[in-house]
Amino acid sequence: MRIKELVDKSGVPRTTIHFYLRQGLLHPPQKTGRTMAYYDDTHLRRLREIEDLKKGCRVPVSFLKKQITSNAADKAVALPDFSKAATTPKEKQKRREEIIRKAIEVFSTKGYHGVKIVDITGALKISTGTFYLYFQDKRELFIEVIDHVFRNIVGEAAIAIKGEEDFVERMKIRGRVFYKNYTRYSEILNQLRAEMASEERWPADKIKKIYHGLTQPLIREIEAAANEGIIRKVDADLLGYSLTGLIEIMSLRLSLDKKYNLDDVIEFLSDLIVDSFLKSRG
Repeated sequence: MRIKELVDKSGVPRTTIHFYLRQGLLHPPQKTGRTMAYYDDTHLRRLREIEDLKKGCRVPVSFLKKQITSNAADKAVALPDFSKAATTPKEKQKRREEIIRKAIEVFSTKGYHGVKIVDITGALKISTGTFYLYFQDKRELFIEVIDHVFRNIVGEAAIAIKGEEDFVERMKIRGRVFYKNYTRYSEILNQLRAEMASEERWPADKIKKIYHGLTQPLIREIEAAANEGIIRKVDADLLGYSLTGLIEIMSLRLSLDKKYNLDDVIEFLSDLIVDSFLKSRG
């Protein structure tokens, strides 16, 4: 947490916190810049311990130091080891990705509102202070998780269709990639849709951005196919969204029972494209 949040939670003024830091009563925060530092729950507990010792009275610093040292030895209080913190950009990016991957698991299991920061930090065995070095709060992490899901779908599709020139085959590949990722991340996407019922604007904005990003490569491909005379002239935007919606609802259909498999669905949709839009079956 930043010092403002530490002040709010502890009730200890900022000037007093700085005094405790100078006197060695409070361990140093994690510095991320010349004027930026992050505190965690260990700082909050130490401040409460100091306030309990003072009991509203003026107490000598020497007495507080002696009592805190004694209490720490009795309780074996573990302070965060900042020497192990990521320092290089590569290490920081790796740690950030670790948090995102674990967050996907936790959000999928407990839901957005059911998750606490400690659920994620506990699973990764990192301090809450370390978490706040990378994300401002749970919502920022959840948004980053959504972006990660989107990048996976678009990125995997781009790699998978590389080298394939047949329009229908490229559509099939895109459908398979979408299905694989949709089944993996459907719970996360459902939680994002659920957040649209709130009064906040970010869920709706994020949904629009995701579907815009998912359909744009498809729309460009449809436009190119129409310009080359492979398919008849069609509203590429509507067809792009239609195909995205079809593979999404078909993913749901596959989850209901075992009547169909993915090959059945892909062939059905490809026949739909051929019969409706392709100029030639050759």
